[in-house]
Amino acid sequence: MNPRHAAALTLVGWYLMMPPTGRDHPLGNVDAPLSQWMKRPTSYRDKEECEHVLDRYRRLTNSKNKQLAVKFYKQAQCIASDDPRLKPNLKK
Repeated sequence: MNPRHAAALTLVGWYLMMPPTGRDHPLGNVDAPLSQWMKRPTSYRDKEECEHVLDRYRRLTNSKNKQLAVKFYKQAQCIASDDPRLKPNLKK
């Protein structure tokens, strides 16, 4: 692997993303563009770490029988920081 490519790969982090909520979508609008989703404040080294944290959130809320939170976290996703869908669509 080219050293520049290896360096670029190490710069990619992962975000735990939550769908935006609102009056019409109290549990999150999964159809909203990814650029409108909420990023958790922490970024993760790789997809596996992000998914591990997401799984922990899901199990914790399920064990506390918080059904609304369980449904909300089911819609969360781990997304690479360089995913082009995170950029706002500037087309008019």
